[in-house]
Amino acid sequence: MLTADWTNLLTATFETDKSFLEKYLPPGTELDDWNGKYFISLVAFMFEKPALLGIPSPFYRSFEEINLRFYVRRKEKNEWRKGVVFIKEIAPYYIVGRAAKWLYKENFVSLVMNHEFTNDNRIRNTNYSCRVNNKWNRLSMESASVNIEPEAETVENFIRDHYWGYTKTTRNKTMEFRIEHRPWNIFPATKFEMNLDTGAIYGDELKEYLSAEPFSAFLMDGSYTKISWPVLL
Repeated sequence: MLTADWTNLLTATFETDKSFLEKYLPPGTELDDWNGKYFISLVAFMFEKPALLGIPSPFYRSFEEINLRFYVRRKEKNEWRKGVVFIKEIAPYYIVGRAAKWLYKENFVSLVMNHEFTNDNRIRNTNYSCRVNNKWNRLSMESASVNIEPEAETVENFIRDHYWGYTKTTRNKTMEFRIEHRPWNIFPATKFEMNLDTGAIYGDELKEYLSAEPFSAFLMDGSYTKISWPVLL
């Protein structure tokens, strides 16, 4: 239904508690863990060249997003579908959030946003900003210019390897959609800084987890991405 280029995905992952995430868990899914650890991830990226039903959008052709997500799975016959649940998504345009709420029942908010990228063939610098309470908040990452291919058992592969989305629409209902793209290249972070008013954006409960040092931080290059029609389970 929806296509776009998702690029320059700054990814910072934090350890959290299983019991905390369970209240966000959509019916029919279960939490997906990595070696007994449960994670939330901040993912900031560019959303470019969107098209709905193959028709390019005449407006908002390139903009930033910052998503906060965690990891789940659902068994369909003999297949485990590994997916993500978005706790909150940030975009700079009100209409983008309204469309996401209507189509996918996502929790979107609109904030003024900005970005800056540099690459000198040795270090990649990736910066995303959003304005909260009239103050600029920032996510900044320096990463290697050469990508790695993580082993199957690594946390980097675990974070990357989720190709379904789930939304808790009501207490007993879940919406499922597929996210299709090539496996993205991973560029390890050499430096990561976060100046984000997490309490104002996400609330005090999440502030506790997002104030810790990230368990993992890296950049993904991104690619052309397809998102299916949502299906009510």
